[in-house]
Amino acid sequence: MLVLLVLAGFGYFAGLGPMNRLNTARDITPPAKLAGLERISDTQVRDQLKLDQTREALSRINDGKQATVEAYGDLNGKRMYIVIALRGKVDIDKTIKDSGATPDQVRGIGDSICVTATDTLPTQCYRGSNTLTVIVQAANDGVTVDEVGPVTDEAFNAMK
Repeated sequence: MLVLLVLAGFGYFAGLGPMNRLNTARDITPPAKLAGLERISDTQVRDQLKLDQTREALSRINDGKQATVEAYGDLNGKRMYIVIALRGKVDIDKTIKDSGATPDQVRGIGDSICVTATDTLPTQCYRGSNTLTVIVQAANDGVTVDEVGPVTDEAFNAMK
């Protein structure tokens, strides 16, 4: 009996086997602060940034698994980050390849994989496991992967 409980617990937290579905249904709780910046909760600003609409669309295309889309900072500040978190595993390598990023634009920062900004994409970093994938995008110009990578790791650790 103890062996079954241990295996079920491992499956739940590692996102393996039949327990994975329970894990991917868990809520994602975004932290109140990230990188020293406040989470934007003002409904008008959230509507302007289309955060809730994006979250609903992601949840639909991700088989109903939990998702959250948050912004940290403020519209007039020097830094703003958009954070996307999805329950379940996303193929980060394929996502980066599909984005059109070239190998020289991709770097590992901490435990995250980051892509430098291009003409069409902002600086963004990814971190994932079997149970959670986090994507952080810089909403300001001139933000480097060295700045976004640590934010991605912080967000991943706060939401897992």
